[in-house]
Formats: sequence, C-alpha cells, structure tokens
Amino acid sequence: MSVTSRLLAFASQSLPRVSSRVLASAGYTFDLDSFGPGAFRVWDDATARRQDRAWTPLVAQALAGNPREDIVALYGALDTTGTTAGTILEVGCGGGYNSELIAHHAPGLRYTGVDLSEAMVEVSREKYPGRDFQVASALELPFDDGSFDVVVDGVALLHIPDWQGAIREYARVASRFVVLHGLTLSDGETVTFGKYAYGQPSRELIFKRSEILAACESLGLRLVASHPADDYDLTEYLGVSTTSESWVLAL
Repeated sequence: MSVTSRLLAFASQSLPRVSSRVLASAGYTFDLDSFGPGAFRVWDDATARRQDRAWTPLVAQALAGNPREDIVALYGALDTTGTTAGTILEVGCGGGYNSELIAHHAPGLRYTGVDLSEAMVEVSREKYPGRDFQVASALELPFDDGSFDVVVDGVALLHIPDWQGAIREYARVASRFVVLHGLTLSDGETVTFGKYAYGQPSRELIFKRSEILAACESLGLRLVASHPADDYDLTEYLGVSTTSESWVLAL
C-alpha cells in the first residue's frame, strides 16, 4: 500500500464521520451495531448524487482513453464473453455510468439496467435519458428465463445478504454469460462489514473465494476468466487481505 493510501486509511478509520463526507469510503468496521438501528437502507438521493459527482470525471477519463483499473476489468470481462451484439442486463446500475462505458466499449449491445434504489434510477434516467433503467430487486428480476445474452452484476452482489439468491436470479435470466464485477475476495471465511459509502452507512461482504465459486458451479456457472479490478486490499482497514476481481462465468 502506498504512503497516500496509508494516509487515506488513517483518515478513514480515525475520523470516519468526518472523512465520510470527503472520501467515497470511510469507517470500515466489523461492528455493524455501531451504525445504529435501521442504518443500512436503500441508498437515498444524497448518496446517489454524491456517487454521480464522483463517477462523472472517471467516465470522462475512460472515454478519453485512460480508464481506471476497475473499468479496464469490466472491458476485459466484456471482451472475454465475445459478445459484440445482443442484450446485456446490469444489476445494480447505480447512476448509470456503466451504461455509458458499455456503450463506448461495445456499442452493439442493447443495455438494460436495474437498481433497488429509486434515487439511483432517477439519476440514471436524468443522465442517460435514451436508455432503459428500471427499479427492481436482484432477488426478483422482472424478466423471463434466458432474456439476456450477458448479465453483469455492477458491484451490487457485495451489498446483498442473500447473495446466493441473487446469483441464482442472474443465472436464470442469462442465456450465455454472467459477469460478477468487482468481487471482494479472500481465502478466509465470508464475512460482513460496515462502512460509510458516499456518506451513507453501507453493508458489504468479503467473499471466501472457494465458497462463492462453489455456489456458482452449483448453478451451472463455469468460471472462464478472472480480471483483476482495482486495488481493494482491506488489510489496513480490517486486518483482512483481499483482492478485487471481475469474474466471467459461462452457462
């Protein structure tokens, strides 16, 4: 971890409520009760707007030819599928920024995005009015079996306690590939932690690599590629060594 990263980690952990207004992520802890009752709720409008402000320059940078590591991982995952035309569903579309990145990298794909947060979908529709965004749960996708050539989890899975149920839905509505983008992985047990994400309390999962792989394989999903995403090692924050990867799974 670089000196800058260590300083950010120190600021995040020593002054979580203050730094959460400046940093995208702050205050990592396994003590979920410390956030208070009812803290972990669907992201609200303020959070959606903060995320949009953070991602707008990242999207512009990527479109100019200098994508960040996690965007490179998404592009690599799309390339691995070899799907240049057809349909793609993003679950956990957030503010819709991946729709712009996908349109830039693979313009032949017809995009649909869903998110549990009405505020996020509203931002998506404002930013990208010509695209299909819907409010929906990853656990009850409003689509027929095999409706999409590719289903992409847009870094939503790590927020979903019933992550096995979500993957089951992804496999149901996909006909060819499922992409689990930005998985936080370790060799230890699957654990849940809390943090502030764009100023709002957020619950996240660290997945035991072998456990999530076994869950995918039980659904007929075969891992065909793993692309390293951004530098998301939580050792400095939680004492757990992690990596971030984007998996491509074939049906």
